[in-house]
Amino acid sequence: MKKIKKLLIGTLALCMTASMTACRSNGGGNKPNKDGTTDFTLQIYTGGYGADMWKYVVEMFEKDHPEYNVIPMYGNTVNETMQDEWRDGNPPDFVYLDGTLEKETWLEEGMLYDFTEWLETATVAGEEDVKIKDRAMIDYAHKYTYDDGRTITFGMPLLLSSYGMWYDDALFTQKKWSVPSNYNELSAWVDSNATADTAALIYPGVYSGYLVQGMILPALAEVGDEFFDRVENARDADVYTSAEFKAVMNRFEKIVKKSNAVASCLSLDHTKSQMQWLNHKAAFIPNGLWLRNEMAELNAIPDGFEMRYAPSALNVEQQVIIASSQTCAIAEDAKNKEAALEFMRYLYRSDVAKKFAESSDSPSATNVELDATKVSDVLWYAQSVMNNPAYKRVLHVGSWGGVDSVFNQGVNSIVAGTKTVDEVCNELAAQARKQLA
Repeated sequence: MKKIKKLLIGTLALCMTASMTACRSNGGGNKPNKDGTTDFTLQIYTGGYGADMWKYVVEMFEKDHPEYNVIPMYGNTVNETMQDEWRDGNPPDFVYLDGTLEKETWLEEGMLYDFTEWLETATVAGEEDVKIKDRAMIDYAHKYTYDDGRTITFGMPLLLSSYGMWYDDALFTQKKWSVPSNYNELSAWVDSNATADTAALIYPGVYSGYLVQGMILPALAEVGDEFFDRVENARDADVYTSAEFKAVMNRFEKIVKKSNAVASCLSLDHTKSQMQWLNHKAAFIPNGLWLRNEMAELNAIPDGFEMRYAPSALNVEQQVIIASSQTCAIAEDAKNKEAALEFMRYLYRSDVAKKFAESSDSPSATNVELDATKVSDVLWYAQSVMNNPAYKRVLHVGSWGGVDSVFNQGVNSIVAGTKTVDEVCNELAAQARKQLA
């Protein structure tokens, strides 16, 4: 089997070579049923967002295409129960795996359809003047590069999840604070506004990956796509001791050292750190887009608290949005590939994209305007951030091995003052060498 290199997707990494290998046509075809219809099967994981949004588009598709007998398979465990079908060469036509498409075996064994050529001409169903590659945020599409240099687009993005730096806009308005947009502004903000009562930053030390994801990785991604690919996939041990990597980590150390109450974070889990932030014990918290829902379920959000999501300000010039995308794909051996591709066109309709965002309370991976009256104010604002062309958008597809664990432990050590940046960088490099060996 060919080894696969994960390709970091950034704004500048969207051009495909003209020499792409065309995908096979319909994998053997699907015999018509007695009523003249042909079966079209869908594998839909519902553990993350439920089935309602999928039922919405399935009903629409069925109405427009009575020639297909649509057979959706919904469930929290459908990905596990369908594994044998895939291995036996009898996969469903269409699959939504809720972010679990990064299994290299899928690509090594040629199980997934390459959308590259299709995207050149494919249009949105019912909006024939709109190309899917213009409606979808293609920089969040999942791609792989084989050893022979061939790049495929195998996962189409539907919804987004991301980490960032969260703040209370009501508090910032009251204090007449501006949200920092780069390291110099962040450093100045901490110097001017961090107090004994309100620290600059709080994070869950028990789950310090929040800090890595929400604050440090975006600054590393600013350096460049190839550099970030080496970082998050542990391809090169020396990258962790490079001047570029250390520069980011040194900026991080300077911020946390003067942020007042950060050291007290080491024993906090996500809920406790979030509660302290909600009580204005800190101005910023690195966290994910699920934050509002999580705390709303606990009835923990104070009246008048206006949650807002912003990119990390540890960057030098350009802020970066790093997102993971919930994706869908088509089996290379699909019996009804034609129906699967037609169904895919429906997913990028403006009404369908809005329905998915509203139902999931997650940012859409499409360039559509949401109705502020139908989504939470937090989601509405997060979507505007995701759509902001001023930010570089990067897909997070890292396969760290054990480096991420060392990274998470390392940032806690820097915060605690028990290890230097150089020591942590050396440990990361050592772990990467171990993995590469």
